[in-house]
Amino acid sequence: MPSKDHLSLTREELYNLVWAKPMTEVGQDFQISDRAMAKICARKQVPVPPRGYWAKKNAGKSVSKPPLPEFVAKPPKERRAGVTLGRPTPEKGKIHSMFEERNQAIKKAIKEFRKPLSEAIDYTVRIEEWRCDYSFGLNPCYNPLHLDNRISFLHEAPFSEYRDLVLRGVFLEPAKLRQRKFEARLAREAQLDKKTIEENLHRYEESPPKAVGAFLKQNPYLLAFLSIPEDAFALVLQSAAAHKINFMTLRGQKLRYGRGSIYSYSLQEEQDQ
Repeated sequence: MPSKDHLSLTREELYNLVWAKPMTEVGQDFQISDRAMAKICARKQVPVPPRGYWAKKNAGKSVSKPPLPEFVAKPPKERRAGVTLGRPTPEKGKIHSMFEERNQAIKKAIKEFRKPLSEAIDYTVRIEEWRCDYSFGLNPCYNPLHLDNRISFLHEAPFSEYRDLVLRGVFLEPAKLRQRKFEARLAREAQLDKKTIEENLHRYEESPPKAVGAFLKQNPYLLAFLSIPEDAFALVLQSAAAHKINFMTLRGQKLRYGRGSIYSYSLQEEQDQ
């Protein structure tokens, strides 16, 4: 009998063969092992005689023969993740899901980033005087075991140095604050220079910055604590020394209990019309 004829057998033909004689003999007829024939039966859902069946039958004992059951199609098995260098490789569906989750997180962060900007109001100040404060010393927050990964670098240096430009004046707008005393403290921030921001853009994707400063009520002044890029500090200081900073415009939250975030500010020699 040709060696591959077993491939064309119907379930009924296969059932009749394996219950007519031992599996080893059926396998020999097709030039395959009894083990291979048993696998074919299992694949085609054909029941085979249990162990000891032929010995009992040859001894004249009563043996049972189950009927051929209907074939039941099984659902396809889920693809298993591949393995690369000993690590499981995520399935395509999972990779797609991971990207979708990240994109959703970014979309949510962008929405939260833009909403307060759209609700912000403008504050206009006339600058009347300025000074420059300087301090240098040990950084009490220094901790090399707790490096900050959010670009503030607060814990990364054992020394702290501050060069704060202080501007004072009075509010012109909004009307509710008109003639209220104002003081701005501009603290230079090394991580806000253009090069560093570009190098760390990926850090902002799911966690955009919340503000560039904040208002704080401290009688008789309404203070504005502001960050300024380190590479811009010298230019602004020179402008202040040359009396070319006469007005300041800030955009931020509507104040609540004398507090609020500041999203942007600009310094002008002449008041914007």
